[in-house]
Amino acid sequence: MELTTQGDYTERQQALVEHMLRAIKAELEQVDAPPEMVEQLTGSIAFVVTSLIDGSASAEYNGVELDPHLAFPVGQQLLYAGGNSWMHEYVYRILPTLFPAA
Repeated sequence: MELTTQGDYTERQQALVEHMLRAIKAELEQVDAPPEMVEQLTGSIAFVVTSLIDGSASAEYNGVELDPHLAFPVGQQLLYAGGNSWMHEYVYRILPTLFPAA
């Protein structure tokens, strides 16, 4: 597969973050936690996970820094940012849409 930086990378990151937030929220709601706790934990768990995927949080393998690069398949190409992703920046922007104010 060929790599490309031409496409809707930002929108795909945002969609992935939203799906991640919805999945985390659904799992936390199953344990019957208070809504405020579900919201707080959903955001913090998603932020930590996306930070690891983005490479903005430190992670090592065999003493070597991991430097992940997120890519999305688009036809016969892989769409990527040309460097690290920045999904963690969308977590707290998208989170309020899943927890509307009462």
